[in-house]
Amino acid sequence: MGTNLQAARLMSYWAADAVGRGRADTETGMAKVFCSEVALEASIESMKVHGGYGYSTEFEVERLYRDSILMSIGEGTNDVLRTVIARSLSAGKSKVGA
Repeated sequence: MGTNLQAARLMSYWAADAVGRGRADTETGMAKVFCSEVALEASIESMKVHGGYGYSTEFEVERLYRDSILMSIGEGTNDVLRTVIARSLSAGKSKVGA
């Protein structure tokens, strides 16, 4: 979980830098998809670690799980963003990695 969270953090920084350079559609889409999936995966693993307590509203883990599901839906679903990213990459509009 820690490795994925750090990778997501770095991808967010990369996307923010792309916004500053004026070319951010593909990069921000990639960051949103990756980070939201990492958040969901980490919250599910956290719930497993906590066992039955993970479902209790008394613990923050339950709220984080609910919030992570919304991340993959809000501001464009991940499925739609994947299509946007693929079109952008195949059209050569983005200089991802440059």
